[in-house]
Amino acid sequence: MNTDSTIYLMGRIREVANNFILKELSLVGFIDLAPSHGDILAALFQHKELPMTEIANRIHRDRSTVTTLVQKLVKLEYVSIRKDPEDNRTTIVFLTEKGKALEPHFREISLKLYETEYKGISAQEIQIFQSVLEKIYNNF
Repeated sequence: MNTDSTIYLMGRIREVANNFILKELSLVGFIDLAPSHGDILAALFQHKELPMTEIANRIHRDRSTVTTLVQKLVKLEYVSIRKDPEDNRTTIVFLTEKGKALEPHFREISLKLYETEYKGISAQEIQIFQSVLEKIYNNF
């Protein structure tokens, strides 16, 4: 049986990265957010408003998970929702002023995360690493 610690290390990296993000968020006063909200917020920073289904497709999460995360962001007043006037079945998600105020902090934390993640790693090594991760992902 062939074994290695790849999956274990990926899990540990995710754990320490999430802790890094939580620490950085708390330093700028956003103690109520979780790393799981990041993909939704990033999509909204880029597109300002999106249908719930499109968010789910963009971040590769099922719609029920996105609905739960969005409901939490609504409760925290980072986003708001409304029905699409052209299709009442469609829910549009958009940033509130509080959500918009988060964007510069989000970008700064993302940059710090990236710099920490790839400290001492060459551009070529990053490219190879990302290519291998993509292959592993596609294997599943």
